[in-house]
Parts: sequence; structure tokens; C-alpha cells
Amino acid sequence: MQKLQNTKSEGKLQTVGKQSTKLGRPTEKVDPVEAARICEWIAHGKTLREYCRKKGSVQWRTIYKWLDKDEEFRSAFARARDTGCEILFEECLELIDTPPVMCGSDGNERIDPAFINWQKNRVETRFKMLSKFNPKRFGDKLGVEAEGNINLTIATGVPQA
Repeated sequence: MQKLQNTKSEGKLQTVGKQSTKLGRPTEKVDPVEAARICEWIAHGKTLREYCRKKGSVQWRTIYKWLDKDEEFRSAFARARDTGCEILFEECLELIDTPPVMCGSDGNERIDPAFINWQKNRVETRFKMLSKFNPKRFGDKLGVEAEGNINLTIATGVPQA
């Protein structure tokens, strides 16, 4: 903290002791109530952006600053994200198991291809989200394996003694 002392002879303020090296606005502390709400929201498989759009909620920049600065909030957020991934995965299974909508007139009923494509896109989008949130578990497995021995012989023009 900085102390100021008024010297009447010079008419200026001088600093006494340590000067503050931090500039700008003081950092915000993580609000525990808001952090719990955010983690609960994420744990239900919803997006952070959707949470930030709600009236009266914290901006996404603030949440990411909190994640950078607070280890406890970061770990709670990661656990909530894992739970949310499970919910998204179960939602994909529910979408796949939904019986298709039939179209056509009497005697000519068939499965509606537009409904099938719509459901397929919904499932694929959720799987892409899962692969981004947790690539080790839900990402594509790339099988790159290599075996082989390399023997290297270096021949120089310098004679050996």
C-alpha cells in the first residue's frame, strides 16, 4: 500500500514506503454462489454461452478470468463439464432411439427422410461437441503406429588412426 506525505516546504506529495506496482482495476474474486450456478448449468449438458445470455448473469470473459485465477473453481468446472458430457452422450442415445416420423397418405406411409436427416444432424453435432470437450474419451482414435530399426553408418573421408 502506498503512503503519501505532504511536505509544506516543497508543496508536493512524496511517497513513503513501498509503492504499488499493480495498475488498473483490482481483480474480481470468484463469487461462490455464481460459481455453483455455473457448474450446475454446465453439469446439465448446457453451454456456457447459453448461461451468459441469461439476464443478470456474468459475462463469459469474467468466467474465463475466474477459471484462469481460481484452481478450485477450475476443477469444479472440469467435473461439471465431465458430467455434462455424460448427459450429452445419453441425449444422443435417446435421439437415436426415437422412433421415426411417418409421412405419406393411407396405404403409402413411409419413414420421413427429412426427420431422419434432422435427427442425424442433431446427434452428429452433439458428438462433435463431445469430441471437443473430452477428446481422450469421445474423440476420434488415430492409430499411428510405426516399428522399425534404423541403422546409420557415417562414412567420412578422414582416415582413422
